[in-house]
Amino acid sequence: MTETTNTSLIELLYTEARCLDEQRWQEWLSLYEPDAVFWVPAWKDDHVATDDPSCEISLIYAAGRQRLEERVKRATGTKSLASQPLPRTLRCISNPMVVPADADGAWLVRSYCVTQIYDLRTELLRTAACRCEHTLVMRDGSPRIARKKAVLINDKVPTVLDFYCI
Repeated sequence: MTETTNTSLIELLYTEARCLDEQRWQEWLSLYEPDAVFWVPAWKDDHVATDDPSCEISLIYAAGRQRLEERVKRATGTKSLASQPLPRTLRCISNPMVVPADADGAWLVRSYCVTQIYDLRTELLRTAACRCEHTLVMRDGSPRIARKKAVLINDKVPTVLDFYCI
């Protein structure tokens, strides 16, 4: 792995965070592969998260970019009262670590993400903290997200939880 590759992989995480914080939904969606998976597992017990979204509960599970597109449409449309108005968010990504590419040429990038979420209705600021794993692949010389797993450490949130909070 070259330093350039390592940098471009990590920059993708920062680009994703900025797109979400600035509510640039189409640009955010374009970072994902068509068959990408976006997964936020639930907790089995105090310290063990679920590990199979096909047979265990998940907080969020979207298989395919089309499912993410549906979530964006629902969250930004006028029919989702829980999302109106959308909160303001600010993400801080830290400690990105790139695992060398596997046999298929995919990289795993582990990081931490703390999202500050300001609810305009209640004027309350809350925090979502996650351990993230992004599986990234190269397409036309640019990294793209094939899979995102975000383990939310404070999963008992007193309000709506959706992709724009993670």
